Amino acid sequence: MSGWQRQRVILSLHRLILLGGVYAPIVPYKDSSKFSLGSIMEAALPAIHPIVAAGSNRCEAFKSFFGLTYEQMQEKNFTSFRDSLNIDHITKNGNIKYNITAHKRLERFVGTSRDIVVLVHGFLESSDGVMVNGLAPALLKQPGLVVLALDGRKLINLEYFRSSTYARFMGENLGTFLSELIKDGHNPSKITLIGHSLGAHIAGIAGKRVHEVTGKLLSRIAGLDPAGPCFSNVSLAGRLDPGDAEYVDVIHTNGGMLGLLEPVGQKDFYPAGGMTQPGCFLSTCDHSRAWQLFAESITTPKHFPARKCGNWTMFKSGLCSKNEVAFMGFSSKEGPPGTYYLNTGSSLPYGLGPAGSG
Repeated sequence: MSGWQRQRVILSLHRLILLGGVYAPIVPYKDSSKFSLGSIMEAALPAIHPIVAAGSNRCEAFKSFFGLTYEQMQEKNFTSFRDSLNIDHITKNGNIKYNITAHKRLERFVGTSRDIVVLVHGFLESSDGVMVNGLAPALLKQPGLVVLALDGRKLINLEYFRSSTYARFMGENLGTFLSELIKDGHNPSKITLIGHSLGAHIAGIAGKRVHEVTGKLLSRIAGLDPAGPCFSNVSLAGRLDPGDAEYVDVIHTNGGMLGLLEPVGQKDFYPAGGMTQPGCFLSTCDHSRAWQLFAESITTPKHFPARKCGNWTMFKSGLCSKNEVAFMGFSSKEGPPGTYYLNTGSSLPYGLGPAGSG
């Protein structure tokens, strides 16, 4: 691939990041056996991925030049940061918003014995955006579950490079908030974080902060297509990793482009191979499919069995058909770590049940 072609690929990725956000409408294929843009992208992504990764690895140099690295921002007066970060208590009657420092006020409604799920949105999103609204209604139907959502709309917006650094500060602040709940008596084994894109890394950093402050681990972090650009080959302090909670599971749907391709959890699930998704023409659609699959799994937990396998080619060839099965999504549990693959549909319902596990 020539130099100008590489520049076009990286420029296209940058435009997708800045303009596409984390959601795009799903356009179903009319006939998957015929010519499609998705099939071309699936074939091309293995070649494109090293170029995208190289561009991602240059993020720190770019951010350093403009004073946007984590270390440079630490030196600045960041007193207003917490003022811009909120926690929403999501109820059937709407969201109740609290500042990130108001753990005492929120605790009166949450108590210390109930299970908590914290939803963490991605770039250009919010606590009342499509990802949170896609997951919250089904979660609210779970008995006794408290649903919270981090709201960083004032921080991770418009400019991705700055937002990718802000994500670390947001994670630290969320972790401090959760640590205060734990110090006041809440059991960390009853706290789960679910993060999409940048939100997956925010969740991971929050888990690190909780362990640093309390010496305890959160119950679970579910990473939904963790953001790829600016997060390849960075230190574990700045991204999601398997040690951030008792159980860390990850769903990859746009690996090598808007999401990370490499495993970063204890169990990493790769629906449809994890790079492109059936029924999607744009990377933003592939990227959003992770939370859409998770949302469906809340109400149909047995529809996403996945087979442990070394790679997508082996899975498609039937070489892993006798390997162990693990369920992807809301009902995912601790078990043998590794990479898991499954087939999914191009439109709702995405889950194929046992037929999807090969």
